[in-house]
Amino acid sequence: MKYFLWSVRLAVASLFVGLFLSPSFAVAEPDCQVPVITDSETLVRLALSCNAGQQAIAARWQAQQYRTQSVGQLDDPKLMLGVAPQTFGDDRLDDGYIVELSQPLPWAGVLSLREKAAAAQSDVWQARLGQDQVRLAKSVRLAYAQWQYHRQLLSINQRHQQLWQKFIAVVRAKYASGTASKSAVLQATHEHHLLLQEAIELKATIERDISELIRLANLPVQTELNIDSGLPLTNLPVGNFEAFMELLVRQPTMQGLEAQRRQKDNELALAEKDRYPSFSALARYNSLWMNDEQRWLVGVSLNLPFDFGKRSRREDSLRAEQMALRFEQQDLRVQLREQLVQAHSFWQQSVEVYRLYQNDLLPLAEENLITARDEYQSGAGDFLSLLTAQRQLLLTERKAEMALRDQYAQFAQLTAAAGLVQMTE
Repeated sequence: MKYFLWSVRLAVASLFVGLFLSPSFAVAEPDCQVPVITDSETLVRLALSCNAGQQAIAARWQAQQYRTQSVGQLDDPKLMLGVAPQTFGDDRLDDGYIVELSQPLPWAGVLSLREKAAAAQSDVWQARLGQDQVRLAKSVRLAYAQWQYHRQLLSINQRHQQLWQKFIAVVRAKYASGTASKSAVLQATHEHHLLLQEAIELKATIERDISELIRLANLPVQTELNIDSGLPLTNLPVGNFEAFMELLVRQPTMQGLEAQRRQKDNELALAEKDRYPSFSALARYNSLWMNDEQRWLVGVSLNLPFDFGKRSRREDSLRAEQMALRFEQQDLRVQLREQLVQAHSFWQQSVEVYRLYQNDLLPLAEENLITARDEYQSGAGDFLSLLTAQRQLLLTERKAEMALRDQYAQFAQLTAAAGLVQMTE
């Protein structure tokens, strides 16, 4: 008996040592200490690596992968120890105790089905990670487009401030010579002050845009965004839209629903396996028996899987969930297809609008302002024509930059609708 108790203590101690000395999983944090960022796609890649939400989903995916490796193992064996306390200290009787060791044995195929169901659950988290990567990349590009758009508006504002400074000098000279009214001087000064107010608002907006980009990428506050390349012109070669349509089956949302469907299939197979008995092999030593031949016992126990409705109802529930997932897949396929068609239409519209501004509207507005300025300086035109021409040019330049921003933003929407993370894909 003393030897047996010592063996039990040694086994328990070994178990605790194994638990405390077993290697633990540590998530390696990415290096996000980048002092200067000079490229927009580098900003997207940093966001994908450093965003805390992305790291959380990646860690949960990895946790599910570890869980997948554990569910395919047998359940822990059970050890039972019982003693007859009144036999201790009695010289007439031997110490009485019972030791039983049992090992549950599931029906054939149950362990593999559990592992497949857990693997499907892991695939759900993988699809969620991919879906969040697509969403984050799109958000970064849209925020980047807003930042560059406001920077260009500020540049346009500064050019028109310089333009009005020249106009004010001309108007004052004409007022001094008696060929212009005082109201023209006041109106020109007012237009210049409006631009000063807009510049203040744009600088504050740019500061908030940078803050939003740093938030999305989870970058240090002291990180500098030194990107002077502006918004690149987007391009989609002929025939690539059909390739985008073929990518719909690879959409992370589609893959997530497919993984959920596989999980339900395996869970239903497990529920059907639950109708079969599960076994447990056991070995028992009972020192209370007088004869040595009777002290050892080896046997098998099994459960009696009577169905009083709980198993059939659970199977019906899983079949209903399977049907719901099939309908969700059909609905999602239609949604993704039409979202891609609409995103492509919006992108084409923005390309044509920007081309119209570059080829026709901007040159026309610039020529109109030059003509109005020359006519006003020569005395053939009035100040109102000059003011109208300047406002038209300012509005046209703003809308041209807006069209470029929309072109880049709609292409980001298009790649996201196709389930792509990198534009180069």
